Amino acid sequence: MEKILVEELVKFKLLPFDLYNEQGEKLVNAGEILTSGKLLQISQYEVLYKSVPKPVEKQTPKPAVFQQEQESFQEDVFEPVKPKEIIFDKTVNRKSKFKAQAQVDMKSYYATTMFAIKENANKDAIQMVDEIKDKILDDVQAIIPDVKFCSQLKLLGNYQDCHALNTAILATAMGYKLEYDEDIIEKLAQAALLHDIGTTRLPKEILEKTTLSQQDNKIYQKHTQLGYKILKYEMGMPEDICLVALEHHENNDGSGYPFKLSGEQISDLTRVVGLCSFFDDLTSNRTPHKIKNTKEALRVMLEVGSRRFFPELLYQFVNMFNYNDLESYDEMMQ
Repeated sequence: MEKILVEELVKFKLLPFDLYNEQGEKLVNAGEILTSGKLLQISQYEVLYKSVPKPVEKQTPKPAVFQQEQESFQEDVFEPVKPKEIIFDKTVNRKSKFKAQAQVDMKSYYATTMFAIKENANKDAIQMVDEIKDKILDDVQAIIPDVKFCSQLKLLGNYQDCHALNTAILATAMGYKLEYDEDIIEKLAQAALLHDIGTTRLPKEILEKTTLSQQDNKIYQKHTQLGYKILKYEMGMPEDICLVALEHHENNDGSGYPFKLSGEQISDLTRVVGLCSFFDDLTSNRTPHKIKNTKEALRVMLEVGSRRFFPELLYQFVNMFNYNDLESYDEMMQ
């Protein structure tokens, strides 16, 4: 175990290690949310110790991220099926401001990157994530002045091939459009690309379903905790990037999962990525709200409103481009 100061704990919303007092008594389990009250309670101890994870071996590591559910959680970690070849959707959006070849290249490179992460989340895979992130930053920055409608940014085709890319493109566009700092835009692109990384450890048949049973949904919801685990312990990503994988299904009103966080408990990056992710789900017809075009999707976003999203962010997103986007997604693929 290693000593740790109370002041160092403030940066964690979700504790990634067990916390002990000087007598070796466990005070907080890994995976618990550090509320203000919890921090105040902990601050009475002069000396604190944190558990140190074992060195990462070549096999898939099994750190105790969420100890209260550790046994059942580890039993439900599914090994991905190794494909004989990397297959991706070559559909293009004829209305997009991205050139057709650029659309195909992004999907190809993303599929290759995800395969590398499934095989081994090593330095090469991390470098591939950085390269595709940089390509998205460059490509979006180049076209953003000419983009009039959200649909002109969307990649079309198989949901699994496009969702993370579309989320990253939207989050990056929002960053440039609203003049965020460059380092924030870069973090948004990276976090959005990786926000669903936990799905790489889920059964393929569940990912291919558009309607999930109660049991399927219970398994699917594990992807947020799996994603945090992969990014934090296998890929060594910064905490703010890891939190996006963990929190992107949390809602402003506390109705989300896995921890029913609300309001300021949800990290800044997650608020943007979660909003962009939901919008792509809407425009990919992966929600109960069936829509034909972007205008209908934006109407649904406004109906969902502050129950799900921060009002200011929602307002900025809806007004980022022209609202009267009537082009249907089926027409864009013709």
